[in-house]
Amino acid sequence: MTPSTHDALAGPARRPAEWLARVAEVVEEMVWVWDDASGSVTYANPAFQRFWALSPTQVNARDAIVGLTHPEDQERMRQARLRLGDLAYTEEYRVTQPAGKERKARTARLREHAFATRGEQGELRITHVARDISWQFDTTAQLRAEISRRTDAERNLSDATQRLQALIATANDAVITIDERSQVIDWNTAAERMFGWTRGEVLGRVLTQLIIPPAHRKYHDAGIERFLRDGTGGAIFNRRVETMALRRSGEEFHAELSVWPVRSGDQYTFSSFVRDISRRKTAEKALADSEAKYRKVVENVNEGILVTAAGRILYANPRALELTGLDDETAKSKPFIDFIHADDRELVLGNHMRRLRGEQVENHYQFRVIHQDGNVIWLEISAVVFEWQNTPATLNFLTDVTQRRQVEQEIRSALARERELSELKSRFVAVASHEFRTPLAAILSSVELLDDYGSRLPDDERKEIVGLIKSAVTRMNGMVEQVLLTSRLESGKFVFEPTARAVPGLLVQVAAEMDQAHPQAARIAMRCEGVDETRMVDVQLLRHILVNLLSNALKYSPPETEVTCSVSGDGDRLRVAVTDRGIGIPPADLPRLFETFHRGTNVGNIQGTGIGLHIVKECVELHLGSIAVDSEPGRGTTFRVTVHAPAAAP
Repeated sequence: MTPSTHDALAGPARRPAEWLARVAEVVEEMVWVWDDASGSVTYANPAFQRFWALSPTQVNARDAIVGLTHPEDQERMRQARLRLGDLAYTEEYRVTQPAGKERKARTARLREHAFATRGEQGELRITHVARDISWQFDTTAQLRAEISRRTDAERNLSDATQRLQALIATANDAVITIDERSQVIDWNTAAERMFGWTRGEVLGRVLTQLIIPPAHRKYHDAGIERFLRDGTGGAIFNRRVETMALRRSGEEFHAELSVWPVRSGDQYTFSSFVRDISRRKTAEKALADSEAKYRKVVENVNEGILVTAAGRILYANPRALELTGLDDETAKSKPFIDFIHADDRELVLGNHMRRLRGEQVENHYQFRVIHQDGNVIWLEISAVVFEWQNTPATLNFLTDVTQRRQVEQEIRSALARERELSELKSRFVAVASHEFRTPLAAILSSVELLDDYGSRLPDDERKEIVGLIKSAVTRMNGMVEQVLLTSRLESGKFVFEPTARAVPGLLVQVAAEMDQAHPQAARIAMRCEGVDETRMVDVQLLRHILVNLLSNALKYSPPETEVTCSVSGDGDRLRVAVTDRGIGIPPADLPRLFETFHRGTNVGNIQGTGIGLHIVKECVELHLGSIAVDSEPGRGTTFRVTVHAPAAAP
C-alpha cells in the first residue's frame, strides 16, 4: 500500500483486517469510503485513483464525483446518495473520466453499489464499489448496428445479391460451387489464381479430380454422400476446417475451407470459400519453433524465472524450483511470500507491491529463501511488470548468489586478516626495534669495555660486565621465544594435551622457575584451595599462563608490593587469580588488551613486547577456558582465569 492508502485504512474508522486491505489494493473495482459528517474521502484504493487521476485528499465525496456525472444522470445519483443513510443502492450512470498521462478524456459508464455502515463511535461511513462497464455498451451498440445492417440487406435483397456477386468475383479467397455430383458450377477469379485452372477449364468437371489430394478424395465423396442420405456431413459442413489442397502443378498446400450446403428446389449445391494459409502455417511453424526454442532456453537457463500475480506463483522454470527445492505443485499452492526468509519478507513484499503500483523500485536487490532441506539460499532478483493472461503480473529473474556472497565474505575476511597482519608486522618492527636496541646496546658497550680495558679490569668488574652481557642475551632470547611461541599458537601447532598432574606440585615448579628468572620473585605469594586431588591439565599451557601473568604483575607493580596467585578447584574447573597493586590498565586499553604487540598507554619506559597477554589468551582458550580482567589505574589489576581441569580417574 502507498502511505496515503495505508494511513486511510488505519484512520479514524476501525482498521480492517490485513487481508481485506490487500484485496482492496489489487482488485479492478474502484473502492472509496467517505465520512458522512465531514463529507471527506477517508480511503480510496489504487483503482479509484487510476480511474479519476485524483488522490483521496482532492475529492469531496458529496460533490466532486457527482459533478463529473453526466448531466442527465446527475440528479438521479444525487438523490440516491442522499438516501444512503437508510438504503443501499446499485445504480448505473455515465461520468466524464478525466484525461490521464496516456489517455484522453472520455465518457464512461459505471455500475456502482453503495451502502452505509456505522463505525465504533457510531459515525456514519459510506462505502462505494464501482466498475467500469463501458465495454458492455460498446458491444451492444455494435450488435444493434449489425442488426440494422442485416435488416437493410433484407430490404434490398436484389442490390445485396448483385454486390455479393461482385464481391465473390473480386474476393481474395477462392469461391467454388459444386452440385450433388461434385461437378463445378462456379469458379471465381481467386480460384483461378490459387489453383491454376481457368473457369472455362473446370466448369462441369468433377472437383475431386482437380484440387483435392488423392489421400483426401474418398473422405470428400463420403461426406457428400452421407449428407445427401441423412443430412449429416461430418465435421466439414458449415464450419471452418483446415486441410490440404492441390494446385494444377501438383503442389500440395495448406488451405482453410468453409463449405455450406444450399437447397435449391429438390437439389443441393455446395459452396465453399477456400483460403491459402500456407504462409500462415509457415509463420505458425516458425512461431512454434521459436516458442519451443525460447521455452528450451527458459527451462535450461541458469537463472530462476518466476511469474507472480496476486501474491502467487503462476509459473516457475526448473531452475527456480531447484533453487527452492520445491515441486511445481507446491510452488503454486501457497503465497510466494511463504518461501521467503522471515527477515526479508517485508523487503520483498514491499518492493513487489510498489512495482505493481508503478512506483520506482531498485532493479536488483538480494534476499534469502529457505530451501526445502533447511539451508538458507541468497538470491539476487531483477523484475519487470507485464501482463500475464490479462492480469498484471511480475516477471522475476533469480540468480543464486550464495557462493558469491561467501566468496565476498572470505575476501573481506582475508583483507581484514591482511590488514591485521600488516598492522602486526608494523607493531612487531616497532617493538623489536625498541626492545632489541636496549640489550644490543648493553652488549655492545660491555664488549667495547672488555676489548679496551679487559686486561686491566679487576676480576669482579669483568664478571659484572659478562653478567650484563648474559642478562641482555637472556632478555633477547626470551623475546624471541615469545615471538616464536605466538607464531606456533596462531599456526595451530599447539594442541590441548591434558595429563594427570598434582596442581600444588605444578605451582611449586612455576615458583622455582620464577625465582630463577626474576630477581623480585620473592614478592609472589602462592595460595591453593581445593586442589589436592590430581587433575587432568596441560602442564605446558598452564605454565605459559602462570609465568606470563606473574611476570607482568611483577613488572608493572612497585617492588615493595605483594603479588598474589590464588588457585582453587570448582568441580571440573580450575580457577586462577593473579593480583598486583601496580599501575593498572586504562579503560581505553581493555578492548585491545589481548591483541598481539599491544601495550597499555600508561606503561611509560617499562620494557615489554606486548606479546605475553596474547599468549595467555590463546593458551586459556586451548585449555577450554576463559579469562577476565578487573583493573583500576593506579590501584592494581586482577586477572581471573578459569580452565577445564576435571579430576583424574583413580
